[in-house]
Amino acid sequence: MIVKAQSLANGLTVLRGLVAVPLLLALQGGWGWWAWWLLVVGALTDAVDGWLARCGGGGSLWGARLDPLCDKLLLLAPLLWLAGHGGGASDPAISPISIPLWAIWLLLAREFLVTEWRSRQPHGAPAHWSGKLKTTGQFLCFGCLLWPGPAQALTAAVGSGLFWAALAMAWLSGIRYIKSSLA
Repeated sequence: MIVKAQSLANGLTVLRGLVAVPLLLALQGGWGWWAWWLLVVGALTDAVDGWLARCGGGGSLWGARLDPLCDKLLLLAPLLWLAGHGGGASDPAISPISIPLWAIWLLLAREFLVTEWRSRQPHGAPAHWSGKLKTTGQFLCFGCLLWPGPAQALTAAVGSGLFWAALAMAWLSGIRYIKSSLA
């Protein structure tokens, strides 16, 4: 049972990373609902794979290393697309947002720095609650920013606000990870 739960958790992790490609294609093709649902599916796999790993007596070392990478693939896909498309201004299916490019680069820098740091840790540096909160905030942020349905202007405004909260959480959790390794 433990091996099955870990294998299923690892499979869901890989699926989450792979969802980034059709998510980008959906965004590029102007298929807002597909993009939004792919993001939701990816977010759900993140929750379920963590639960399965805990039910299976803890995750595998492979899963611990792969999980944050797949999170980043899925979350950076819409971020990079929004950056390259003027915050969605070129797509009528998405409300334009006003996130400056420097803020996007600041988030990217944090993600790459923490990923590099985690890759050097002998056990993959398990996620801390602050990192999980950051990831949840990012999923909520992009869920709002990519929402193609009614009240789009409202969800875009909420998503923009969540972006700034997620950026702050990202750097606070990143500092926490690095401080814990120095202790």
